[in-house]
Amino acid sequence: MQSVPELTESLSKRLDSMINDIERSAKMAKMVSMNASVIAVRNRSLSSEAFAFEAVAAQIMDISEASLDRIETLREILREMDSLTSIINKAGRQRMLSQRYMKLVLSARLDTEQDQSVTNELASLKQLFERSIHELIRCPLNTDTITNQLLLTQGYWDCFIASVERRDYSTATEQNETVLVEMNKAVQLYESLVHQK
Repeated sequence: MQSVPELTESLSKRLDSMINDIERSAKMAKMVSMNASVIAVRNRSLSSEAFAFEAVAAQIMDISEASLDRIETLREILREMDSLTSIINKAGRQRMLSQRYMKLVLSARLDTEQDQSVTNELASLKQLFERSIHELIRCPLNTDTITNQLLLTQGYWDCFIASVERRDYSTATEQNETVLVEMNKAVQLYESLVHQK
């Protein structure tokens, strides 16, 4: 499995490109500014040079505005990277939650005198999984394919929970594996979304 830094390589390349563009713009602005200074110093008293100075000042303004636009794009990319990283982490956590839930179910099955803490933890894990999958389903960055995969996973989760509640542990074990596989597909779809950006 790839790590999140590897997954964001495409976004990182965009970020690096944007930084290089900003650096070039800054160097151009510096050169234009130096030219404007030379013109101003040499010809302070000549009115004909005022026009040239104004033209140079306009160039500086254009370059500055372009740099500011690039900086805003850079900020958007950084926000997008943060958002996608968070989503991938949440989707990945879902896999762990389903495994943890199944482990507790099987442990509780073996322990006939199950204490309230196990019951509470099962309820907490179930609630966290369901809340998180609903958040993922409503994520504005989702493609239709991602949303459909999450809805499919949610359906398998519901079947898994129903099997646990019926105490059909054999079926629940199989369904938990299906939840894990389908959630993994959703994570992979999110990872491919990072590479498309």
